[in-house]
Amino acid sequence: MTTRARFLIAAGVLAAARPAGAQTTTPLRLALIPGDIAAQPYYAIDQGFFQKAGIDATITPITGGPAIASAVASNAVDIGYSNVVSLAVGHDRGLPFAMIAPANLHTTQVVTAGILTVLKAGPIRSAKDLNGKTIAVNALNNISDVAVRAWVDANGGDEHSLKFTEMPFPLMPEGVRTGRVDAASIDASNEQILARPDGELRRLANVFDAVGSRFVVSVWFTTTSWLEKNPALAKAFVAVMAQSATWANANHTASGAILAKYVNKKPEDIAAVTRVPYAARLTPDLVQPSIDVAVKYLGIKPFRAAEMISPLAR
Repeated sequence: MTTRARFLIAAGVLAAARPAGAQTTTPLRLALIPGDIAAQPYYAIDQGFFQKAGIDATITPITGGPAIASAVASNAVDIGYSNVVSLAVGHDRGLPFAMIAPANLHTTQVVTAGILTVLKAGPIRSAKDLNGKTIAVNALNNISDVAVRAWVDANGGDEHSLKFTEMPFPLMPEGVRTGRVDAASIDASNEQILARPDGELRRLANVFDAVGSRFVVSVWFTTTSWLEKNPALAKAFVAVMAQSATWANANHTASGAILAKYVNKKPEDIAAVTRVPYAARLTPDLVQPSIDVAVKYLGIKPFRAAEMISPLAR
C-alpha cells in the first residue's frame, strides 16, 4: 500500500510521498521543535528508516515545550520532544510522562547551547559581575535558566540575584547590544556572531558545563498509558531514533541538506554552525544531571532518572 509522511506546517500541510510497498504501516504522530536539536525524525523519514520499520510518521512542528507537553498529555500526538528539566518538573507534579529515547546531547567538546554572551567592551567579566543583572533565555524554568544559575553559583556569583526574561534566540544578540538585557544564553544558530573580529559580543561561559560534562539535554517522551497500549510501536520508534542519531552524527553534510528543507534555511547556513550531536541510547547517567539541577534550583523532590525512563528505552 502507499504510505506518506504528513507535515503540519503553520499555513497548511506538506505531503511527502513514499514508494508503494506490500508492508502495512502503523500511524505515529510526533511533535517537535523544528531545528537541529530535534531533527532525528526528519532524517528518519528522508532516509526511509520509518518506512522500513513499518511506521507512517506524522510530524507536527511546535515551537514551545509546554505546548508539546499539552499535545502529548491530551493525546493530540503520540510522542513529543522536550528538555529533561521540564519533564522532571512535570514528574514532580504527577504528570504520567515517560522518556523513551534520547535527542540532543551536550558535551564539553561540542557546545551547541547555553553559550552565555555579553558585550565585548562591557563590564561583565565574571559570574560575580552578573549579580543583579538581567539575562535572556529562550524559556523559563527549564534547562536554559537553571544552567545559568548553576554556573553563576559555581563561580562565585549570587544566583538568587539574577533576573531572567524570555526571548527568542534570533533576538538575543540585539538584546545584548542594545542593553535591553545584560547577557543572553544563545545557541549555535548565533555562534557566528561571536567569531567576528569586529563584533560587539563575546562568550562569557558555556553554562551547560555547570550541569554536566556529558548529558542529554532533551528526550522523546510519551504517556505511560500510551506505552501500555503500544509497546511494539514504541520499541520500533526507539530503534529508529537510534538509527537516525547514528546516521546524522556521521553525515553532517547530508543531514544538513535534509534539515534545511524542513526548517526553510540554506544548507550553507546550517553547515556554518556547530551541529548538534545526538545520543543513540537513553541511560540514567545521561538523564540524571538535568534532574539534579532541577532539584537544586527549581525545588522539585529528588528522584532517580530510572523512574521516568521506560524499560522499552533500554
